[in-house]
Amino acid sequence: MALNINAQTNERTGNIIGTVVSSDDQPATGATVLLERVGKNTVDKSGNFEFKNVAAGTYTLEISFIGQETQKLQIEVKEGETTSVPVRLNISSLLLNEVLIVGTKYSITAKKQSNSVARMPLTNLENPQIYNVVDKELIKEQMAIHLDEAFRNVPGAAPAKTGAGIPAFFSRGFTTSDNMRNGMATYFRSSIDLSTVERVETIKGPSSTLFGGVMTSFGGLVNYITKKPYDQLGGEVSYTHGSFDLNRLTADFNAPLNADHKALFRINMAAQQENSFQDQGQASTFVIAPSFSLQANERLTLRLDADIHQTQGTAHTAWQVGSAINVTSYEKLQLGYKRSLIDNSFAGHQTSANVFAQAEYKISDQWTSTTNYTWATGAYNNFYMFTNTFLTDTTVARMVGAFAPDKLGRNQFQQNFTGDFKIGNLRNRLLIGLDFMDQYRNLKYTGVNMDTVNTLGVAKDVRIEQLELKLGATSSPLSLSRQKVYGAYISDVLNVTDYLLLMASLRVDRFINEGTLNNLTQKTTGDYNQTALSPKFGIVFQPIKNKVALFGNYMNGFKNVANATQPDGTVSSFKPQQANQWEAGVKLDVLKNKLSGSVSYYDMLISNTLRPEIINNQTFTVQDGTQRSKGIEAELTGNPFPGFNFVSGYSYNDNKYVKAAANLIGKRNVGAPKETANLWMSYSLLKGSLKGLGIGGGFLYVSETYLNTINTFTLPAYTTVDATLFYSAGQYRISVKANNLTSSEYWVSDGFYARPQKPGNFLASIAWKF
Repeated sequence: MALNINAQTNERTGNIIGTVVSSDDQPATGATVLLERVGKNTVDKSGNFEFKNVAAGTYTLEISFIGQETQKLQIEVKEGETTSVPVRLNISSLLLNEVLIVGTKYSITAKKQSNSVARMPLTNLENPQIYNVVDKELIKEQMAIHLDEAFRNVPGAAPAKTGAGIPAFFSRGFTTSDNMRNGMATYFRSSIDLSTVERVETIKGPSSTLFGGVMTSFGGLVNYITKKPYDQLGGEVSYTHGSFDLNRLTADFNAPLNADHKALFRINMAAQQENSFQDQGQASTFVIAPSFSLQANERLTLRLDADIHQTQGTAHTAWQVGSAINVTSYEKLQLGYKRSLIDNSFAGHQTSANVFAQAEYKISDQWTSTTNYTWATGAYNNFYMFTNTFLTDTTVARMVGAFAPDKLGRNQFQQNFTGDFKIGNLRNRLLIGLDFMDQYRNLKYTGVNMDTVNTLGVAKDVRIEQLELKLGATSSPLSLSRQKVYGAYISDVLNVTDYLLLMASLRVDRFINEGTLNNLTQKTTGDYNQTALSPKFGIVFQPIKNKVALFGNYMNGFKNVANATQPDGTVSSFKPQQANQWEAGVKLDVLKNKLSGSVSYYDMLISNTLRPEIINNQTFTVQDGTQRSKGIEAELTGNPFPGFNFVSGYSYNDNKYVKAAANLIGKRNVGAPKETANLWMSYSLLKGSLKGLGIGGGFLYVSETYLNTINTFTLPAYTTVDATLFYSAGQYRISVKANNLTSSEYWVSDGFYARPQKPGNFLASIAWKF
């Protein structure tokens, strides 16, 4: 199609012709082409567009296509000449709310395009680090509800939950329980509802160089990207019903706020009620997440979003084992799988809130400034957590931890400058960043021993009124603690050639712990300051450009370590605990982006770990402990032919304490499995009368783990099998899901507690999109 300019004009003119293909190299038929100050055009069936008789000069050309990233190009039109513009679009991080069906192309993966992992635009093959992405299409197909369900698609990730139910997982031998949001701090005290989530990124290995030491694990970190507004009216409403009286309603509404679509608004909401599969337990949740963006001008984009999560109900029982039990595995203990030994009267309140603001300013064609601010709070308001401990094979001590209240908060300010420029013939992608975090916790906690019961008989009833009587006779202080972190970092990716890239990064952190104030004694203890350096190096060689990459990295992680008072009354100051990882592997992206994967081997040494040492018959704390974690990870995802998609992974981890307390030497971390394996496959009909009908299924395998530090008590290995059937017809989608088809009885651990998981259950959902 051609757009004709007024022929009576006296301006000297030229022409523009162009070809637009989508990320899978197919003609982007129907794509919109907007030429600044001239008008709009549409890409034809062959992928072509044309503007005729355009006045000579420089213009901005904007190409937008559903499911693809919008591209803006600067072009020059010369008098009497035709300017040719070839364009290849990239798949968007803001995909459709539904599975894409474009002609005969079925796409369920957003590949691995991420600006968050390296805090700069790097493709997966350019990044010398392993990371995994779970996008919203896969989340929707699997009918996942909470963040930890997405972890089932991540190689090496063994899903878990903390004592209060916050999503966590094990990676490379270590637990990760803090979850980042849009690359910034959170302080969740509730579960994370996937109704607000666009995609989940899991970054493997110690990553303190770019993300600091407060919210990162040595095994990696979780960063989830929230849903953002897009430039058209749309949305979706869905209802889900399932086992254990699950009822769930979600709503997603998006709209431009002005005629030129520069101001955009979106809001996501979810309300849910569900009972436990056990004899006691229930929860009601509500989530609301508004998001706003404004393109103030060609250079400046402003974004503001927030979410509020509220949960009211009982906490799942957290189980521990004592030293007097005779059996060596959880399934051999004398307690029915569906018995909880709690009571529904212990209903508490959990709240979390996040606010994220961003100003992105394009300084020049080479430099961009990004200013981020986040405010995150969480709270337990009269929250009660049962910690039940097996004293023997048939007796359980019931203890209730009362949080009344527990309020936490984090404020983080971050300024990043990213550049893409050449020095001579060498391309540099440079990141310079400053980081400040202020966090606090105001905690009033009382652990109350309730009673001891025999699991072979009738357990005594226990109600909240009994706890309140005991709490009334105690005096628990409110402890107020605060820490501040000042950080600065720099990272450069240098293209030595088109095939060889080098990365060098460094961070410096100043950690200031202001200590903990006891409001009863008015004394502050535990204050200390600490400085840490965190380097990172990487190399990537692509023997086949954009298809095969060989990579290696050295990465560092650190954790701040508090002072310790020794038996002789002296106070010892310590260095930050350090994790140093070496890794090498290969990444693939072949068959025209239809098959991607990676295989890597890593070796991580943890040093500066505290351990006890007996000196003159007194137990001192010394800082020369070490721990090693090494293993392999593999991932393969693909869309080898239209309609068929799969995601798969495998991991093996060997970790042990090398220098530690005598009873820990040679032992594994609690909760960390040796092996995991995951697979999900789906097929959807793209033609014919049943077009839109699809089926999916897969499994997760996690090897046995230990529940105690001396590795004498195990949680058994487990395999869960899931399957789904779905049908998309225009604006409607119907889905049915069966989870844990074999109804396996299994437990997960966060490194402290064990939790029994749901047996076989089902979900059924209907959604309407507009």
